[in-house]
Formats: sequence, C-alpha cells, structure tokens
Amino acid sequence: MAFKFQNILNYRKTILDKKYLELSKVRQEIASLNLKIFDVQSSVNSYKKSYPARFFNISNIHDYNLIELRFKSLDFKLNELLKTKESVELELEDKKTLLIKAKIEYEKINKLKQKYLAIDKISELKHEELVTSDFTSNRFLR
Repeated sequence: MAFKFQNILNYRKTILDKKYLELSKVRQEIASLNLKIFDVQSSVNSYKKSYPARFFNISNIHDYNLIELRFKSLDFKLNELLKTKESVELELEDKKTLLIKAKIEYEKINKLKQKYLAIDKISELKHEELVTSDFTSNRFLR
C-alpha cells in the first residue's frame, strides 16, 4: 500500500532542501565577507607601514589631508564590513535554527512513514502466513 502522507513528506523535503540552500547562501556570503575583510585589513596594514614614508613626502596640508582621508576611509570600510559580518552571522544562526526545525518536521513524517511501512510489512507477512497455513491445512485434509 502507498503511504497516504507521501505528499506531505515530499512537501517537507522540499522545505528542508530550501532551508539547506538558504543556509549555504548565507555561508557563502560570510566567506565572501571574510575575503573582503582580509583584503581591507591588508590594505590598512600596508598603509600603516608606508605611513611614515608618505608623511615625510608631504609638502602641503592638502597632501596631509589626502593621506588622512585615505586611512580613515579604509578604517571606515573595515568597520562597516565587520558590522555587516556580524549581522550576517546572526542571520546564519537564524537559518540554522530554521533548518533544524524543518529537519525535525521532515523526520517526524519520515518516521511515521517507516512505522507505516513496518506495519504494512507485518500485515503482509501475517497474510502470507495465513495463506500458507490455509494451504497446508487443506492439503492435509485431502
């Protein structure tokens, strides 16, 4: 016999697959942010190392302001990326909890299906046993 809740099981499986996809997208976004953060941190570090050499080549206040502005913009960009990463990590945690809930719902229906199949198999074996017993009892009566 067919499992009468197969449509629900398929629907739960679809939801579970979507949750896995959403989680992987958020993880991919975090990986991308980590690369951007690393690049900006490298730029900030190299800028700090070259800062004394640039400072000695300053001839007017405009050059000094440009150097300071470049450093401040890199620092601002780094802080913004770190804030974005924080919010994406919170989103990742939310996606993980939603995935766990979807997996629990899927497993509930799947276990019900397994029980249904086991009961169906037991019924089938009992029926075969009855047929065999009936067949053998009719054979001995003849």
